[in-house]
Amino acid sequence: MRASEVDRDYPADAPLAEVLAWTRAFLARAHPDLGRKGPVCPFVPIALAQDSIWLAEINDPAPTLESIAAIISAYRDLFLATPPTDGPDSINKAFMVLFPNLGAEGAAVVDQVQYQLKRDFVEMGLMLGEFHALNESAGLRNPDFRPLRSPIPILAIRHMVDSDLPFLLRDGYPAESRAAFLRSYLYRLAGSLAPAKLEQAIDGVIEAEIERRSNHALRSDGAALATLPQPPDLNGELPIGAASTTAGLFSGAQP
Repeated sequence: MRASEVDRDYPADAPLAEVLAWTRAFLARAHPDLGRKGPVCPFVPIALAQDSIWLAEINDPAPTLESIAAIISAYRDLFLATPPTDGPDSINKAFMVLFPNLGAEGAAVVDQVQYQLKRDFVEMGLMLGEFHALNESAGLRNPDFRPLRSPIPILAIRHMVDSDLPFLLRDGYPAESRAAFLRSYLYRLAGSLAPAKLEQAIDGVIEAEIERRSNHALRSDGAALATLPQPPDLNGELPIGAASTTAGLFSGAQP
């Protein structure tokens, strides 16, 4: 339901109302540790004004990695079908899916779902954000700031924008994933990117591809070496005739 419906229908201590209050008090406002002017999330004040933030509470008593992934995939499809589906106003649309019944391992499950689904989301021009009380993701301008900590575990869906580039370049993802993220980013946004950001994204693809191919070559070389015949175990002794051959190799002579 929309934020306005949560305001109308839920008491302040309900999970939906609690997350909406946190959204207004934290995401929509400036913070002294943010490292820049403006609200923590620049799009949230506009989205609140337009009433384009939608919230859902999942009351499954024992959600699992598999069930949460399925739920988020279904909400992804609903997000794409919910107006506005294109144009400037669609950028301010967001879904916030709450999981208040996640237990002590909830933070890890939310992180795993986000990691598992992010590539599919980015390919569709979407971002999937993970919020929970233990999130250690650092702010872009202040490594000591934790902008993704929330009172209740949340997975948030929104459209990808040009300022998402740093989240796609992070070293925490394998080179293959980073290359895929950046190709999707360029496919979706290249025509609207500033030259500096376009160059940064292209450089990121190149660097990720070089790293990916280098890792593949190392794995291939390692596999090839593993298949070579191994010398016999001679307890440190050389077979007859090997001593003179080895001495010749180290002296540059041909055996």
